[in-house]
Amino acid sequence: MGRKNYPLRIPIVSHGIRAQNISISARGVWWAKRWIKSLEAMRLGARFGRGRQYAYSGQVTKLEIRGPHVEAVVQGSREIPYSIQLDFNSLDGDSYERTVGIFKSEPMLSGRVLAGDMPLEIEEIFNNENVSLFPAGELPRKEGEKKRYDVTMKCSCPDWARPCKHLVSVLLLLGEEIAIHPATLLALRGLDLDEIFPEELQGQSSEEVLKTLPAPSLNDCIPQADALIKRLGPIPMWRSSQKCITTFSNIYNRTSSVAKEAMAPSSIDLRK
Repeated sequence: MGRKNYPLRIPIVSHGIRAQNISISARGVWWAKRWIKSLEAMRLGARFGRGRQYAYSGQVTKLEIRGPHVEAVVQGSREIPYSIQLDFNSLDGDSYERTVGIFKSEPMLSGRVLAGDMPLEIEEIFNNENVSLFPAGELPRKEGEKKRYDVTMKCSCPDWARPCKHLVSVLLLLGEEIAIHPATLLALRGLDLDEIFPEELQGQSSEEVLKTLPAPSLNDCIPQADALIKRLGPIPMWRSSQKCITTFSNIYNRTSSVAKEAMAPSSIDLRK
């Protein structure tokens, strides 16, 4: 039997929301890189490329972010556009209260997010509450429980795969949004931005926000070794009997200690 020939499906031009810098986001700030890597980890194959083309060509005609709930409309090859729904696993109950408490007790965190930054410590805060800051796969479940996913995805298209190319196009546009406005990443995980950000800072430019922040302490300037070095991952061809992360962690902690001592009025003993 000969191979079946399927008709070529060309999306109807819709002049919707066009992606501007997906490739730039992937090479830019760390949280945008992580967002793209999280999507690539889903092993989407050709769907990733098709979804990216949909995002670039403006096939997404509507995109609304309502906290952890996202709705979108994507124009495909059929006359009737497809409806999209995304629901992100979010903080609730005690985990929500603890996270809000941390932001309120550390105004530097909130100020940096409003200024367009995403401190590394924030990912650790969410990890401690068992909520991923970035799209993940199946969530842990107890015996007898149904499967639950970090992001519940729905699309009215006939494609059974999740995420389909229409969902991918929306996820890529979300990645572009969080690259510019990292506070959106917190909103997707259920944080009420009005509750964690001081009212007097909302709506101000990043320059104005930075002027209101207190001068950072030396401890704020030197990130924790574990959070920073783990991002390096294993180094190829490492020959020492000690793990490379352990080695670098020891060096980093010693260097940090010397830096702190250098800021003190007393002299430094480098022989320690």
